[in-house]
Amino acid sequence: MGLLPLDEASIEIVTYPKGKVLFRQGERASAAYIVNSGAVGIYRENGDRKIPLATVRKGELFGEMAVIDNTTRMATAFTVEESTLMMISVDVMMDKMRKADPFVKALIHMLINNLRSVHDSYSPKPRSLIDSVTSLQRQSELVARFMLSKVAPELRAELDAKLAALDDVVKDLRRIAMTHRAEDRRSDAIPNEADLPQT
Repeated sequence: MGLLPLDEASIEIVTYPKGKVLFRQGERASAAYIVNSGAVGIYRENGDRKIPLATVRKGELFGEMAVIDNTTRMATAFTVEESTLMMISVDVMMDKMRKADPFVKALIHMLINNLRSVHDSYSPKPRSLIDSVTSLQRQSELVARFMLSKVAPELRAELDAKLAALDDVVKDLRRIAMTHRAEDRRSDAIPNEADLPQT
C-alpha cells in the first residue's frame, strides 16, 4: 500500500518508543497518522475493560476519522514496538478537505459515518494463532453478555457450564500459542492484552 501523496512540508515524521500512548479514547483529535515503521495497537475501553481491536502496520493510516469529522477519538492508540510515524495535523487535513471536490467530501463523510456505525460490531480478521484464540475468547464473552439479559434458569445453567469449560480450553490454547509463538510467522492483527498500556 503506497503512502498518501502529501507535501513533505505538511507532515511531521516522529519516532516513538514502545508503549507510547499516541491518543486516548474520548480525546479531541490533533492529528492523523501513517505508520512508516513499527506497529501501533488500537483498543477500546469499556468500563474497566480494555478491548484490543487492531494492529496498524507500515503504510496504514489511522486516527483520521476524528480529524475529518471533528469528533472525539473512538479508541486509544499506542506503539506496540518502536515506531516511526508520519503525523498529519488537523490543520493540514482540514485544508485538504476544504480544497476537495464537494462530491468527494460528501463521499468521505458518508464512508466515515458507515465505519462509525459498524465499529461496535467489528471483529478484526485473525492473522495469527494468538489472534484466533483471542477471537474465540471474544465470542465466549458475547455469549456471557447474552446471559446478562433475562434467560431461563435451565438455559443459564447449561450455558454457564459450557462457558466454564470453554474458558479452560481458551486458557490452554493461549498457553500453547504463546509457548509456540516463534513457530507462527504471521503478524498479529489484534494487540496482545498484555501489551496494552496499564495507565
